[in-house]
This record gives sequence, structure tokens and C-alpha cells, in this order.
Amino acid sequence: MLPEEFIKMFKDTFNIEPICEDKDDGMCIFKRDDEIVIKQNGRIIAQFEDNEEDYATVLQYYAKKAGLITPHAKEIETLLRSLFVNIIILTEVEDKNGFSHSQRVAKLAEDFARCLGWSEEEAVEMRNHALLHDVGKIAIEQLMLYSPTRLRVLELHYQDHPTMGAIYLSINESLWKYIPTARNHHERWDGKGFPEGLKGEEIPLYARIIAIIDYYDEVTNFVSADWDSEIKTPSQALNEIRMLSGKFFDPQLADKFIDFMVNAYGIKI
Repeated sequence: MLPEEFIKMFKDTFNIEPICEDKDDGMCIFKRDDEIVIKQNGRIIAQFEDNEEDYATVLQYYAKKAGLITPHAKEIETLLRSLFVNIIILTEVEDKNGFSHSQRVAKLAEDFARCLGWSEEEAVEMRNHALLHDVGKIAIEQLMLYSPTRLRVLELHYQDHPTMGAIYLSINESLWKYIPTARNHHERWDGKGFPEGLKGEEIPLYARIIAIIDYYDEVTNFVSADWDSEIKTPSQALNEIRMLSGKFFDPQLADKFIDFMVNAYGIKI
């Protein structure tokens, strides 16, 4: 039987009872002799002395292994994410409707997730990942602010922003889940992207989706030396995505995104 004080802390933290229905299936926490033992699928993964001063450490370890997020951690995530999003939006150029690049990408990503049949919760999660995909550009903006050759600095450091995004998001573990998206949204399906040269499905799913939408928004709103010398129409952008499918973009996701834009926004290609 687990100590009463530990049970109370467990319930207060996770809002569930620390009940072990089957010690060989899933996460299980129980007391054995003078130790608190944690099992995962029947295998002992941790043993702690039954010391009240260490209960917080035990709970933290259990939460990480079980994938639980405490209410307090969720509040921290929301606060930090909002802080970063506000800074990102402030440093981006607004369109005629008052929306920035990251906001437009997030809106399309959320709607596309619903089109893919994702749940409402999953669609919102997709939006949150999209809002933070360019968080590393904050570092470039800081460099440019004090540089007499602003555009040259941007050109020299552009490929650094996925890595800088990962560094920013590493400040608190509640934001770690966004790191693969921020770090890998410039990887290419053929393995010739950056910063790691990941290929195919090695690239995280959120990053593969955002790579397509990021490109679409970029070329339909900005003149980019990376892509062309003039802004593309939505139809031109979708045709380019089709041409780059299998090279830059996940071919299945690219086809689904094109269908989504045609059906949801009436774009003709």
C-alpha cells in the first residue's frame, strides 16, 4: 500500500488514483518493502526509497514516463507559447487584413488538419505547432536590428533559424514537443534540406505538413530569392507544389493539400 501522503500528492497532481490494475500492463506504481517502485509494461524502470522529501521527484519521474502533463505544467506551456507567439507576430510583416505569415500558416494548417480527419484537439495542436515553426527567426531579427547590412545578415543566417528555434524552445520541457517542428520544417523529402538532411518519413509529420503550407504562404505573399522574383498566384503556387512533390514535399501530403485548397478555397489549377 502506498503511503497516504504520497497518494494525496498523486491525486492532487494528476487528478487520478494511483491504482495498479495490472502490474504487467502499462504504467504501475506501488510500494514494495521500503521502496516505491514504478513498472512499465511489467518491467521495473525505477525504484525510490520511501522518503516523503523525495515524493515530488517520484511524481515528476512518473509524469515523464507516463506522458502526463500536470495542470501547472499546462499553464506554463500556454504562457510560454503565448509569449513566443506574440513576439513572432510582432516581428513579422502584416498583410492587408492584419495577419502575419505565422498566423496565416497556422490557420491553413488547422483547417488542413480537419480536412485530414483529425479531431478538434489534434487540429488545435497542429495550429500551435504552426504558430511556433518560425520562432528561431527572432534571433535573426535581433541580429538585423543592430546591423548596418540587414539583408546580408538575413541571407547569411537564414539557415540558422530552425536550430535557433530549437534552442529557444528548449528553455522549458513543456515546449519540447514543438522542437521537432521548429527544427525540421525546412527538411526536404529527398534529404537535401536543412539543418539535418532528414529524408522521407524521417521528417516529423507536423514539419512535413508545415513545409508545404510555409512554402505556399511564402510564395503567394512575398518576393523570395529562394523561389522566384515575383509573387505567385494561388494557382501557380499549387502547381509548383505539385512539381516539387516527391522532391521537396511528402507526395501524399502534397496531393491532399492541393485537393484541400481546390475544394475549400475554390482555387483552380
